[in-house]
Amino acid sequence: MKIAFVGDVHGRVLHALGAVLMVQARRRLRLDAVVQVGDLGAFPSADRFDGSSRRFHADNPAQGDFFRLLDPSPQVGAGVRAALEQLPQVLFLSGNHEDHEWLGSLHDAAGAEVVPVDPLGAFHHVVCGHVTEVAGARTAFLGLIEAPGKMDFDEAAYARLLAAEPGSVDVLVTHDGPHGMSRSRRGDVQGSARLSRLIEHLQPRLHVGGHYHHANGPRHYGRTESHALAQLVDPKLDRWQPEPVNPEQRITAGSIGVLDTETYAFEYVHDDWLAEVRGDDVDLAGIAALTGPRDGTSGSDAGQWS
Repeated sequence: MKIAFVGDVHGRVLHALGAVLMVQARRRLRLDAVVQVGDLGAFPSADRFDGSSRRFHADNPAQGDFFRLLDPSPQVGAGVRAALEQLPQVLFLSGNHEDHEWLGSLHDAAGAEVVPVDPLGAFHHVVCGHVTEVAGARTAFLGLIEAPGKMDFDEAAYARLLAAEPGSVDVLVTHDGPHGMSRSRRGDVQGSARLSRLIEHLQPRLHVGGHYHHANGPRHYGRTESHALAQLVDPKLDRWQPEPVNPEQRITAGSIGVLDTETYAFEYVHDDWLAEVRGDDVDLAGIAALTGPRDGTSGSDAGQWS
């Protein structure tokens, strides 16, 4: 079975669905699950943005596509429905740029650990600490980041996973990455020491995260192979670069990875055709028309979560 993992989206949900459609069609795969590693950009309205999201949205209008998903126009609705005829629903966990209070209220209202966040059911949020089977792989989810004084992992969720038997989880999906995975432009060591301890204890076969906006892996922690995904779409402007970085809003190579749960081979997608998904207004219906149905099986039939 095949799982596609998607890096930080920051609101560009139409890019995300379009890119996964392209991966499935161009790689001639049948995806059994799609998992997004946090920073989907799940806010109920722009006035709930955190400061960083608000600043980036000003220069990157597609970061507001999540709002179009919440109140879809006929065009957007048609595109999302067409995508879901070919794809399973997307599971995502909390990054550090979501409205955590709003997401929590959805879980409270539903009394469930996995809940849809949009009326079309394209994206389903998973609470921290939840463990479930995803495409035949026992999968644990731990969102948020280790940032003392700003944000930290959900303590109860972290404790539950730390108490689980080593080897009881096949895949660990997080937003943060393990300590020492890389360095920032300023030379600071990146990653979470607490997450490193969790990986060393759980020893899943695979760990996948995001947050740092660049592809990084494989790294090995005992039997665990660890990967970080690039940001799905780099912003148009970067304060570190004098010239526009991604004015056409193209998909970033290494922002999507595919796992084969039979062999546990993980592959980053670097193909040039990923960049065909681009622009401030992605034509998702057009992409879905080009990629076509997958063996007559709808996403709603293929993606059922507990």
